[in-house]
Amino acid sequence: MTSKAALSTLVILAGLTCQRASAQMDSWVNDRELASYLTRNGIAISTERASLWFDIDAMTPEQMDAFAKLVNRGIGDIEEYLGGSRIGNRKVRYFISSHVDISHSTWRSIFLPLEKVQNHTAPYLHETTHVVAPCEDCPMWFSEGLASFVQSYVSEHAGGYDGAIFARRGNRGVDQDARRWLASDRGEAVVGFIGVPGEPPDINYDRSNVAAPFYVMAQSLVKFIVQKAKVEKLSTVFEAKDFETELKRATGKSSMEWKDLWLKRLGATPAK
Repeated sequence: MTSKAALSTLVILAGLTCQRASAQMDSWVNDRELASYLTRNGIAISTERASLWFDIDAMTPEQMDAFAKLVNRGIGDIEEYLGGSRIGNRKVRYFISSHVDISHSTWRSIFLPLEKVQNHTAPYLHETTHVVAPCEDCPMWFSEGLASFVQSYVSEHAGGYDGAIFARRGNRGVDQDARRWLASDRGEAVVGFIGVPGEPPDINYDRSNVAAPFYVMAQSLVKFIVQKAKVEKLSTVFEAKDFETELKRATGKSSMEWKDLWLKRLGATPAK
């Protein structure tokens, strides 16, 4: 690389770093600019179901190829478990970069922190679930709980690894984690947002005190619903324009009815 080209690259990357500081204000623009940069300058790998772009010189060709095969398999495993997909024949796009702070997805694009991909802690199955089975009218507790549940289920039964965003032992230990949160002040402050529309204040900023109990309890509740109602009955809920009406029709119970039963199962006080 010439000195001029190297300087140009550093300027672009520095700009991306500055833009990332204001990501919460305009994340879509930042995602678009990072995606544009990586598609022009990153390392591209294509599989049957996915297109991936990596930071240059961040991983060996063997490591990138292994991760590409992992996400390609994960897409198929998620589709098989959920009984279908909303993406059809279109490929899922993955952008792996040190300029991604928190894993997230937007439409068919998934952004993963480079470090988490390198050390095998990236929640790629969680984010892929959001893309394969988008739930546009679903409340946050259901969409995030479902993505976490599917991530754990697929890794436990089909392969890949669990990114373990907050539940340390996947579906096997999430109920115990939920009980611990429910017995704490932080869990008590968040449980009122489980089973209802909306999200706790500061969930995007306070990961330890707000996001952690919310995600764990949401995963535990979705796991309970799937165990009792079966995942096949939830397929119509994903595309429903009225989540609550369809959940009641498909499973026979409302969100609050499921929440009360779940809390009783965990030995906690039913929601009021």
